[in-house]
Amino acid sequence: MLSRFPLALSLTCLSILLLSACGGSSGGSEPRGREDIDYSNLRWDDPALEPLTNEHEAAMVAEYLRNGVRLRVGAGYGFEPEGENTADNSGSPMPGGADDDGYSQTNVHVKGVDEADRLKYDGRHLFVAESPQYSLDHFLDQSDVNLGVADSVAPPEPQQTLSIYRTQPQQANAQPLAQYDFMRDQDSPLVLSQLYLEKDENGVAESVLALSDSRMAYGGWGWGTMPELALYQGRARVEWVDVTSPANPVLSGSLDIEGTLLNSRKVGSVLYLVSRTSPAVAELEYSASDGDTQARNERLIQSAPLESLLPGYRVDGGERRPLVTEGECYLPQALEPDEGYSDIVTVSAFDANTRERLGAVCVNARLTGVYMSLENVYLAAEGGSWNERKTALHKFAANDGAIEYRGTGLVPGGLGNTDPAFRMDEKDGFLRVVTTAWEQTGDLVHSLHVLHENEEAAGELAVVARLPNESRPAPIGKPGENIYAVRFLGERAYVVTFEQVDPLYVIDVGDPLAPKVLGELEIPGVSDYLHPIDGDYLVSVGRSATEDGWMTGLKVELFDVRDDQNPLSVAAIEIGGRHSWSEALHDLRAFNFIRTSDDELRFTIPASRYDEWEWQDSGLHLFSVNGISTAQAQLEAAGALVAESADRDGYEYPRLSGSDRSRIHGEAVYYLHGDQVWARFWGDAQSANGPFTF
Repeated sequence: MLSRFPLALSLTCLSILLLSACGGSSGGSEPRGREDIDYSNLRWDDPALEPLTNEHEAAMVAEYLRNGVRLRVGAGYGFEPEGENTADNSGSPMPGGADDDGYSQTNVHVKGVDEADRLKYDGRHLFVAESPQYSLDHFLDQSDVNLGVADSVAPPEPQQTLSIYRTQPQQANAQPLAQYDFMRDQDSPLVLSQLYLEKDENGVAESVLALSDSRMAYGGWGWGTMPELALYQGRARVEWVDVTSPANPVLSGSLDIEGTLLNSRKVGSVLYLVSRTSPAVAELEYSASDGDTQARNERLIQSAPLESLLPGYRVDGGERRPLVTEGECYLPQALEPDEGYSDIVTVSAFDANTRERLGAVCVNARLTGVYMSLENVYLAAEGGSWNERKTALHKFAANDGAIEYRGTGLVPGGLGNTDPAFRMDEKDGFLRVVTTAWEQTGDLVHSLHVLHENEEAAGELAVVARLPNESRPAPIGKPGENIYAVRFLGERAYVVTFEQVDPLYVIDVGDPLAPKVLGELEIPGVSDYLHPIDGDYLVSVGRSATEDGWMTGLKVELFDVRDDQNPLSVAAIEIGGRHSWSEALHDLRAFNFIRTSDDELRFTIPASRYDEWEWQDSGLHLFSVNGISTAQAQLEAAGALVAESADRDGYEYPRLSGSDRSRIHGEAVYYLHGDQVWARFWGDAQSANGPFTF
């Protein structure tokens, strides 16, 4: 039988007793402190479902975090604590992305709230984050293997590069200009993944903010799962590269964060980082089976000061500073001394020019989604069993980097498996959110909730309306249908559900206290991404399907939603056969667009075309919506820029895979496929140039 610590010490006194009688080391090499803690009394807290406060004593905060360490190390002793360890092991106005200067930018959830991407453009230069994760070909070249044995080879040298191309849109051309190689040790867990630009008053890039984080990036499978699979414990780095002289990029500063980077946003010159870490104590032996080692573990835990349990950061490699303090940590109001949690989710804000820390908050929660408006950040956290799942929505005001807790609301269900930021939207202080709950019978129930700060109860987001409700009981979706896409646009919400056919629901959310379904349209297939045009039309990227619900290929479709009660399908264009794929199905940044006039919207999506399991080609597909201001708009295809194909290149599978991106500038289209840049004129499918190489 595994050894246990003696029963005895009631945890009701831990918040003060351990820090006084049991606290830090006496100065010798071996920590001292009490050992008689009964780990079997500890239990996981479910903080996602409780109101939060930052008014706990520092001693209580420290013990709560120490209990999280105890619960993790106790698992190695054979304890099975009560509760569920739900630590996360994973990470509006008109849509943003177009630019008034005649070129497109990153497609984002909320206009004015920038999002990191591996391709950024300032109208003069393309800035590309190159990494083995974005290219199977690059990975194989570095590891000197072929596809058949890639799973068993040693990791490649972790080359991470910022590549800069000078564009020549009048010629649909690009000139490789310069590269900056980020220095990485062979065993470094950091992987370059995404970029931001900091521009001058004329919109010209002055600095590139390069984001790297801890990823399972290397090994034969790493390229395929990147960059979404994050390590549970990790660290992140932001590196500032001065590009005022684009031909001579120079590193000008860095910011290192303890924790895995889950998400980020940039508003003006304020960089917001969402990271996750777990309290860690050095020298712990997690698989200790003897009492002496377990007792030593406990003394190490007791002697760990609070600041070491919270994440830190370093600017330009300098001294460690606290990323967040105990007064900025929001924990459950009803904090019990035998509870603990092992996840710390931190939202921190930094000046994008000076790297100065402007503010931070932390919560202990199983984070399942982040939504940011121009004024507020919402963290969604789930808890409960599969048929009693609930989502807590934590609201934080974000004003020039100052972050202030405003309240928490609780709604039934979760945010599903699609992009959670599309399921949330804020307008005029009201948060609208769409959730999905499983009933005991296994049926799915989809609901729209409207929340607002409760003026009579500080710290509470009250649910002020819900759909379905008693006066409007009709369900959202037919029996068995799941939600595939949600898009809010001002006073309207559009929801797509699917099992065998694709119902598109139009919901009126103009009166936040009385939402209602206005109309619906049923057609074969499913929409995974919805892009609104002036509130009159929707562009859909999804998949075609038979009447029995059998997926058959990619589909781009145009919906007319001018008549809310009778939405119509105007046209649909299919791409490839069964198993064809596009990153735009699940990543809005792969969908790029520009409004060329009041009458025309141009957009592009990358796609790999298959016929059943046989790969045909991979490339960028061009489309336009014309006649927007006329009696009836039309959807037209403008051809494809094929970067690789089975017939031409002789491969059975694409060798440049993942995170394809594009930009439109005037009549030129730029396409990033793997780590290769291509270009063509919009109206000339035979004008492809590239790839442009260094």
